[in-house]
Amino acid sequence: MTPQRLTLITIVVAVLVVAGILIAPRLGGGEAADLDVSGQPVLGQADAPVTVTVFEDFRCPGCQAFELNVMPGIRRDHVEAGEVRVVYMNLPVLGPESEYVARIGECVYRQSNEAFWEMKAPLYRAQGELANGRRAVELALTYAPGIDAGALDACLAEPSSLEDVRADAATAAALGLRSTPSVLVDGVLVSSPSEAVVRAAIDAALAD
Repeated sequence: MTPQRLTLITIVVAVLVVAGILIAPRLGGGEAADLDVSGQPVLGQADAPVTVTVFEDFRCPGCQAFELNVMPGIRRDHVEAGEVRVVYMNLPVLGPESEYVARIGECVYRQSNEAFWEMKAPLYRAQGELANGRRAVELALTYAPGIDAGALDACLAEPSSLEDVRADAATAAALGLRSTPSVLVDGVLVSSPSEAVVRAAIDAALAD
């Protein structure tokens, strides 16, 4: 092997190592993040001993699967028992349409935390229609009981709703989270959003 080729290989390897360091999640190895979840949609009792924080995108198929297949059991077995509270945070990863739907969720939450959680699963079921912004607003008004349409439109016109969504995304970026759903149990990122892994993490947190 020529010295030039060896040097080139060394450079390539070094670049790959540096790239791996730069893009590797900064949350891992059981490290707990210090998350400020004030001002976020919360499901469950405020004093529940375990907090599950989920970063989601309403247009993400994996988030749809998590909401429809994993969350019902978590709600039934842990949230309703007062053991867990679930916190929702925005991480729109599928473009401007996702960011707009995230703003809709933010604006619904500003009117009613309860309406946000009632709307969440039906909105995921209607995921195929959410790329159309006007249709997404219509669906939100259909599934979020008691929401004032005028106030919702006014909120969507305000820069603050976009700022709040981007603040959530910035929190995710600071934690090194790049995919959705990203699930943290008491600030510790779980290895997979599967029901078995999330339940095991909850059980371990409850046992501490």
